Amino acid sequence: MSNTPSSQGMPMTMQSYDDSLARICAEAAPRPPVSRPLFESVGLVLAEDLTAPLSVPSFDNSAMDGFAFSAAAVATATPDRPIRLTVAGASIAGAEPPPPLQKGTAVKIMTGAPLPKGADTILPVEAAGWDHETLIFDRPYPAGRHVRREGEDIMAGAPLLAAGTRIAPQHLPLLCAAGQARLPVSPAPRVVWISTGQEISDDFNAPLTAGQIYNATRLYGQVMASDIGMKIIGSFTVRDTPEDFADALHQALESDPDLILSTGGVSAGQYDFVRPVLERIGADIILHKARIKPAKPVLFARLQQGSFFFGLPGNPISTALALRIFVAPFIRRFTGRAPETMRKARLAGAIETADDKTVFLMGTVAPDATGALIATAQTGQHSFRTASFAAGNAWIIVPEGTGRLEAGAEVIWLPFHPEAAL
Repeated sequence: MSNTPSSQGMPMTMQSYDDSLARICAEAAPRPPVSRPLFESVGLVLAEDLTAPLSVPSFDNSAMDGFAFSAAAVATATPDRPIRLTVAGASIAGAEPPPPLQKGTAVKIMTGAPLPKGADTILPVEAAGWDHETLIFDRPYPAGRHVRREGEDIMAGAPLLAAGTRIAPQHLPLLCAAGQARLPVSPAPRVVWISTGQEISDDFNAPLTAGQIYNATRLYGQVMASDIGMKIIGSFTVRDTPEDFADALHQALESDPDLILSTGGVSAGQYDFVRPVLERIGADIILHKARIKPAKPVLFARLQQGSFFFGLPGNPISTALALRIFVAPFIRRFTGRAPETMRKARLAGAIETADDKTVFLMGTVAPDATGALIATAQTGQHSFRTASFAAGNAWIIVPEGTGRLEAGAEVIWLPFHPEAAL
């Protein structure tokens, strides 16, 4: 339960970005883990540390088709006194290991096949050809060549993946090699999305009527919600009335979501009804309005049923920013992941902003010729400018109290997409 005093019916002091984020994340606690089949675990967060139940490889084997033998057997070979090894028997991948190597012999071996006891190196078939009953060495051959040792990839009992790791496709070969059929994971938060505004049209195939606009945030929000680690279980688009919003909220709660996300209706206008409706149903308003630009009117609440609620501003760029800087960190904590590491870059040119709030500028971050990351702010920073957003890849953060930063100044930035590699 929140320790934040309820603010029903009262204006709240506008919080700094850091304090707002701290209030939001303090409410998040990981849910009990669940066991899921490996193929259903991609995108979910590992709830417990994993250790390897077996070594990989689980036996010494050949990295190439060729011949297995003991390097010591040919250690004294010279052009004048070559050493001959008789080829006797074979080791086949997937078959039982062959008998121990006999003195003065070599064994044909396939890639992945177990090394005979007594063998410690492989002569590739390209160096000899298969049509030989005898291998002739006129110089020593290095031990260990083309051999995969037991546990060389993974040792039994060694750490496999740490709790808090979000399972991604690149983890699957490791987990499959270690025989992990099921994983203990944090369940994906179940989310309902509500778009508000009678001017909004979700039908991109239909021409707009007078006063209408296409819904520029819903699809983005739902895709980002999935990428962040949530599961969308329902969505609504409703008119700007308290009654319509309250009805959508009631329907959303019937599906017992972990989180409800809405866009619009959180400012201070005549039709901004989200907070009054929440207060009427007994919600605990934890945050309403932050000293940031854009997305100042963001709202966060805990509902009596136990679900959480984010009210995001309706302008597309404000919606995108609030998702990125508030919802994404909340979900990380909610699913047991560590906080995101902040990234640094150097400004390509001077920027000037208001100094009474934290400002997030749409921009691009890319390496220069030396590999150093350079941040460039976009022109056109208004919260309706979807073209500026589409042309960028990063939020450049100008902290409260800063105002102006010169070219070359170090800045903190966040990629638009939380999982971006850059």
